[in-house]
Amino acid sequence: MISPYGWTGKIARIDLSGGQITNISTEKYAPKFIGGKGLMHRLAWEEITRGTGAFDPENRLMITTGPLTGTPAPTSGRVEIGGVAPQSFPEMYSHSGVGGWLGAELKYAGFDAVIIQGKASSPCYLWINDGKIEIREADRLWGLGTYGTQKELQKEHGKNVRSLVIGPAGERKSRIAVLLTDNNNAAGQGGFGGVAGSKNLKAICIKGSQSINIAHPDELLRIRAELSPEKSKNPGKSGTDFEFDAHVIKNVPYQKFNVACTHACHKFCMQAFKDVPRATRPGLHNNQIGCIGTMVIGWQNSMTWEDGTSLKWPLWNINLERGVEALELINEYGLNQFELLGGMIPWLVMAAHEGILTEKDFGFSINPNDPEWWVKILHMIAYREGFGDLLAEGTTRAINTLGMDKYGKTIYTGQRENNGKEMPTPVSLQHAWGYTAHWGGRGVQSSVPYPDWLLRALTWMTQTRDSNDDTHHRSRPEWLEEFRKDPYRGEIGPRMAIWDENRSELKCALTLCDWAFPNPYVPGAEAKLYSAVTGIDTSQDELDKAGERLKNMQRAVLIRNHDRTRDVEVKEILPFYKRPDGSKGISIDENEFAIMVDHYYEQRGWDKVSGWPMRAKLVELGLQDVADELSILT
Repeated sequence: MISPYGWTGKIARIDLSGGQITNISTEKYAPKFIGGKGLMHRLAWEEITRGTGAFDPENRLMITTGPLTGTPAPTSGRVEIGGVAPQSFPEMYSHSGVGGWLGAELKYAGFDAVIIQGKASSPCYLWINDGKIEIREADRLWGLGTYGTQKELQKEHGKNVRSLVIGPAGERKSRIAVLLTDNNNAAGQGGFGGVAGSKNLKAICIKGSQSINIAHPDELLRIRAELSPEKSKNPGKSGTDFEFDAHVIKNVPYQKFNVACTHACHKFCMQAFKDVPRATRPGLHNNQIGCIGTMVIGWQNSMTWEDGTSLKWPLWNINLERGVEALELINEYGLNQFELLGGMIPWLVMAAHEGILTEKDFGFSINPNDPEWWVKILHMIAYREGFGDLLAEGTTRAINTLGMDKYGKTIYTGQRENNGKEMPTPVSLQHAWGYTAHWGGRGVQSSVPYPDWLLRALTWMTQTRDSNDDTHHRSRPEWLEEFRKDPYRGEIGPRMAIWDENRSELKCALTLCDWAFPNPYVPGAEAKLYSAVTGIDTSQDELDKAGERLKNMQRAVLIRNHDRTRDVEVKEILPFYKRPDGSKGISIDENEFAIMVDHYYEQRGWDKVSGWPMRAKLVELGLQDVADELSILT
């Protein structure tokens, strides 16, 4: 029986084709699959059939919360969104996490998750209000940007509603379209804005007033205080410095605030600015900037990291006002910031420098130092105009359509310097499965040194998207020290990757922050929070076993629906890691990495040849029905 604490007990199924709305009991899935991404994996196993395409009506758009969502558990409140992802290359089941207050509001409205299927005959949006769900017409919203859509929903339903919306890019089924929350958080990776657009679904608007029962509220608050003290908010001063990583802009003349990205977060990592003048249009606007968003200014052009790596990469350089306006346009159109700033725009600039993309392709020169250029290129992509129609398919598909050898492998000959040494860099910064490189020792955020990026190689291998958005590889110094002694053949590297992956599954199932968790310095943090909220007395070992179950559940979906094997996965990631890294110019040793992969699969309980979980492992994890359907190896 499901605990009366933490979960609401209901999952809504919405069939847009026929207009039917029904409920499923969460008890069928929790606590075994917990919630969030774990719940989504099991729903995908039951709901999504082999051969389903991302834009097929039969694809599911799933929105799932966890038992901690909507409670004071520190950094909780995120929500997971998934289905067959159009951005993944090839199309595969995948997921995207998103912050904001949407997840908490969904639970306050009485639902742990929403499964959306079918396709409406005309534009629509969902109105979820205290246990009731309506499919409403959205003709007046179709064609609006994300901000305009949010304003119209607030006019209709009140300022306190929470929303998840698409922009023009999603309406046109762009593979890099996002779903944007009302506080500028996006389900960015995966292209799920395009999935919503394919279903004629413009928005989801939520209002809830119910409460979530917590088994031990005093204990939960005690653990919250123990894990991390509250960080003081910036009250909104002008003339303060804007700092991110090693970069500083002095005396910014606009009010700057530290803001939380999601419900119950106490860290206030994001920085937001008020009344910033636009560079190309009249008026002032407000926006937040952080993580990949800082790269719109050009900060990827001059990175200095604590490990001493100094990169010079002068692709463009624009000021704060121009950068923040570009971010506003990216969000307004409903496009993926990471794909654009980390992969596509650098590709365009480097390819133009090498003469393989020209003004003839675009109708105008490629010049990101000009604020008007951002207006033109983003409009082209969002509305699929001219060359923008191809770019709306994402960088990887664009390069493959044009020709990988010329448009992806051509070496950029402009300045790409590491501590005075020229680093040969192909114009494509794409990694695997259709996603831009991320903390991989190459491309964007290339500071991860050898051999640490081998751990990233293992996590990319078994994913269907940018895996480092989940894991960020939390390691203790003593673990890394031992790993570095024998990175390819030692047992600890695969063990570290598996620990991180399992904890990542837990983090995205409970749900908790991508950056704050997992925390290797606070033993049992996740179990303490889970036990306090749900009243289910659970050890960290038991919860880690659940994380392993969730990883194997995802693995089963990928095998059955998408024919994933060791051979497919390794061949997909090796080309990226065969490039020299950004720190020491080291490339992966393919033969040695094969030994590392052997150790990884053995420790996972997966067959070394196929990469499939062994039957004994699935049975051990309570997934016998999955083993039976797969006719899994004995």
